[in-house]
Amino acid sequence: MKKCPVDLMIEQWAHERPDLDSSSLGVLARITRLARVAEENASSVLDQYGLSDVEFQLLAAIRTAPDSHPAPRDLLDPLMVTSGGLTNRIDRLETAGFVKRITNPSDRRGVLLNLTESGRERIDQVTTAYLENQDRVLDDALAKGERDILATLLRKLLASLSGTPDSASA
Repeated sequence: MKKCPVDLMIEQWAHERPDLDSSSLGVLARITRLARVAEENASSVLDQYGLSDVEFQLLAAIRTAPDSHPAPRDLLDPLMVTSGGLTNRIDRLETAGFVKRITNPSDRRGVLLNLTESGRERIDQVTTAYLENQDRVLDDALAKGERDILATLLRKLLASLSGTPDSASA
């Protein structure tokens, strides 16, 4: 049976540098590889709807925002994009007819984002397909209890690495 690349890498380091503890690779290298595979898998679904991951996340953020018309600046941190990158995505979604910029009534210099009816329909449709795909992927590998344990552990690790409290939105 062929060894997985991460196991092979750990063994090679153990052989070359037995003085080093390379066990962290067992977690972090797998997370890195998993992120790449997960992105490719998600892209295969999003491509069917003509959306990039950031555009999907942007539509989802607008759709689920506590304020039904969020300001673009309020979406920068959750989407982990620059203001220029966000502006480009908003432009593309506006051109596609999914988003509309409206003047901020409390600050005429600013804008708020509004989903159009077709934007709402698109994000609802894409989210259904996206989550069904994610469920299929996880169902093939993990039982429900294992998902919960893994989610808890990943939340804890992400909170530690990002410097946020464990209960935060890590």
